[in-house]
Amino acid sequence: MLALPGRRLPGRTGLKDLLRRKKSASPSIGRREARVIGVFSCKGGVGKTTTVVNTGVALANMLGKERVLLFDANFGAPNLCLHFGELTPEVTVHDVVSRGLPLESAIMESQGVKSVFGSIAFEDEVHITDLGELIEPLRSRFNIILVDTAPGIGKEVVVALKACDEMMIVTNPYVPTIASTLKTFRAAEKYKVPIFGVVVNRVAGYPFELSMTEVKRSLGWPVVAQVPESRLVQEATAAGIPVVRYKPRCKASKGFVDLADKVMKHLRESR
Repeated sequence: MLALPGRRLPGRTGLKDLLRRKKSASPSIGRREARVIGVFSCKGGVGKTTTVVNTGVALANMLGKERVLLFDANFGAPNLCLHFGELTPEVTVHDVVSRGLPLESAIMESQGVKSVFGSIAFEDEVHITDLGELIEPLRSRFNIILVDTAPGIGKEVVVALKACDEMMIVTNPYVPTIASTLKTFRAAEKYKVPIFGVVVNRVAGYPFELSMTEVKRSLGWPVVAQVPESRLVQEATAAGIPVVRYKPRCKASKGFVDLADKVMKHLRESR
């Protein structure tokens, strides 16, 4: 049996109550009032951006490309654009902030979904204190806004947390990663952000991995989706194509599509 210090997050019942209240007040998926869902992970390298990209593309396939937006809120080290093969986006969120451009000018369509990218070449630091205010004008244009975030729980992540209606947490099935993930749960509790669920990414089936039951027991929260490990994900990223388009029938793609289905179901049920 897995034993992690503090494996059951104090106050998790309060988080579930918040999620229930949020469900009763949330807009219908059929209306153009975007639900802003942040994707978070305390530890880097778990596949958070990959999850945003492929879940977003799958959602756009279901809803239409005009109804889903991906937003890169990793201002210090943005890389959402690289997953689409866009090395030098014409207008980025960094340009919006530094040059006072309208956020709409940074919306770019690639691989069947619309995105607001960050600049990997921008040398000056960008400080955004109210991401929610920046995103607000886009709520009426989309149904879902998926926000990619920096790893950790620093100031930049807190700014993103405060802008989200709810969040998904991405982790891997390993003890050190799960231990770090507990910090993300505590941040969600502190800033009262409802949690949609946990995504366990890069599941290879090794005997030393934690089972989904152990992950759920350790975090005290449901696992809404698991995505298998696959070299095709790295291959697709190198090609600048989301794996759900590069190899739509591979197991990893099916995992991301399943997650998108769960998001859709959640939004419908939270009307």
